[in-house]
Amino acid sequence: MKKSFRLLLLCLLPLPLSGCFTALVGAGAFGVMSATDRRSTGAQADDQVMEVRIQNTALTHLRSNNTTQGFEPKLSVVSFNRQVLLMGLVASEADKAFVERVARAQPNAEKIYNYIQVATSARGFGEVSNDSWVTSKVRTTLLGTKGVSANHVKVVTYNGVTYVMGILTPEEQALVSNTVSTTAGVQQVVTLYETFVPSNVR
Repeated sequence: MKKSFRLLLLCLLPLPLSGCFTALVGAGAFGVMSATDRRSTGAQADDQVMEVRIQNTALTHLRSNNTTQGFEPKLSVVSFNRQVLLMGLVASEADKAFVERVARAQPNAEKIYNYIQVATSARGFGEVSNDSWVTSKVRTTLLGTKGVSANHVKVVTYNGVTYVMGILTPEEQALVSNTVSTTAGVQQVVTLYETFVPSNVR
């Protein structure tokens, strides 16, 4: 109650109306997501911290030690229930291994999936746009799929590969896999599921 009252007082100050509206809606939305997410609030917090920490630490090193002219390493890190997915483009196997070591050094990381690709050419604008479009298309399709909650699934597409993470029952896993693989635009699917049991939320 006190927290909500303080937030309301802030919105009564001479600030833009849109800012107050966003703050109020955002606070409510976070509560809904936390309540319906099969991850514990602790896992949700760990996921956010690890994504930023791994990406910043690894990219800082890769960029400062890059010797491939005209190439800039790219990295995308997604953590879901402390399961860390590494994607990106780096110049060597040594760089790929380095990023994985950074991820494994995180005390709360329980599993690492290293799908970083070794390449000396970056994704083009069209490829990046298509990846974003495919991810959006899959998420929209899942939202309209009965029998599974979109809050239990994490979808990301990188360089033409659609990765699906989630805490799902075997029945939900089959449903999600079929839905994603038959969505228009999806080229390749990698599923990284955890099997849901009521006691595994921590």
